[in-house]
Amino acid sequence: MQLQPPSVLRPGRPTIECAQCFQRIYAAEWSEYLDDRHVRHLWACDSCGYQFETLVTFPAYRRPAA
Repeated sequence: MQLQPPSVLRPGRPTIECAQCFQRIYAAEWSEYLDDRHVRHLWACDSCGYQFETLVTFPAYRRPAA
């Protein structure tokens, strides 16, 4: 059996692109847990120095119907 190369290479871990120069950023400078459903991240680009925030919102937990 011969392995075929993947058609699209993806990074091994989640990344985000700089909002200004589009370079990959691999880790947030800091993260703040606002509550059970919201996390805010501060990103800083090593290439151009631009900083920006993102907000992650998780869905509300719903118990399965009995």
